[in-house]
Amino acid sequence: MENVNNDQGHPACDEAEALHDIEKAMLDIDKAKDEVSHGMQDLEAAEKELAAAEEELEETHRHPKIIYFSVDGENYETEQRRWTPNEIVKEFSGLDVATHYLIETDPHHQANFQGKGDVPFTLHDGASFQVISVGPAPVSDGTATGAPFFIAGLKSLGFNPAIAPGKAEHVYFDYEIPAGNFAGRQVRLGLVVPTDFPMTSPGGIHVSPKFHPNQGGGEHPTGGIHDSAEFQSALGGEWQYWSRPYKNWGAAKKAVATYMSHVWKLWDTQ
Repeated sequence: MENVNNDQGHPACDEAEALHDIEKAMLDIDKAKDEVSHGMQDLEAAEKELAAAEEELEETHRHPKIIYFSVDGENYETEQRRWTPNEIVKEFSGLDVATHYLIETDPHHQANFQGKGDVPFTLHDGASFQVISVGPAPVSDGTATGAPFFIAGLKSLGFNPAIAPGKAEHVYFDYEIPAGNFAGRQVRLGLVVPTDFPMTSPGGIHVSPKFHPNQGGGEHPTGGIHDSAEFQSALGGEWQYWSRPYKNWGAAKKAVATYMSHVWKLWDTQ
């Protein structure tokens, strides 16, 4: 006999598949609705953020935020947010940008703007700047004596100075080297401040520990260096004197911060 194979399908299977497809489609719809809902929430949140930012910007234009900052230890305020380093040098120190440049000395925002005087940047509240001379660090054989007048200025810059025992005119303090080959090292600095400061600046810095062999002549950074018996006898340890007077102090803005900008450059040029 001939076998006849009738392919009439299976209605029950077809119905199950259709139900499965419907369930899947409903799940997909629910998922899509959920995504749309989250999308709408994200859109609503973004629109609120945009509105708040626009309102803040409008409020800033109506009432500009005052920014407080300092240059060479002097405090200033401004509503202008964008400056170039040269503008700050000219506006707040009055010095020639051809022979001076700006550095930012705040521990969290240190920057050296040498060669970038015309590049604008955003001034932040609490910024602290020093103006640095591009002139050479001269070497001399002179010594100086002084008084503790320097201490108030050092404290305003964040240092913790003291008078050396038995030497009422000798000031010393801890110092973290901010720039140059020795950046990050902790040292002690000593200064003998003239009695007529700020009319006359200290001659140079006393450094502990020693960094270079003693050398009476020569140029910075290794010339004009000898033992500092005065600080060594008062405080112990090894000390050496770097004969580095501030060149043209008579024409400089006479402040402790001005002299400390000179100290900054001495380390930056090591």
